[in-house]
Amino acid sequence: MDGSERQGVVMEIHEIRPGMTCLTREGTAYVLEVDRQSLLVLLQREDETIPVQVRSDDILGPLAND
Repeated sequence: MDGSERQGVVMEIHEIRPGMTCLTREGTAYVLEVDRQSLLVLLQREDETIPVQVRSDDILGPLAND
């Protein structure tokens, strides 16, 4: 999927908040921290034990139950 296909699907940084469950290209994840200045998000993916830091444009959207 290239950038043009994702356009309009990616969440804006102000929409991302700690505690929400979101969808990434690698699957679902729980948002731990949001750094709005550097546009970075610390996530805990459900299939990994170590949190990962991603750019905010890697988050595709919230899950429906959030």
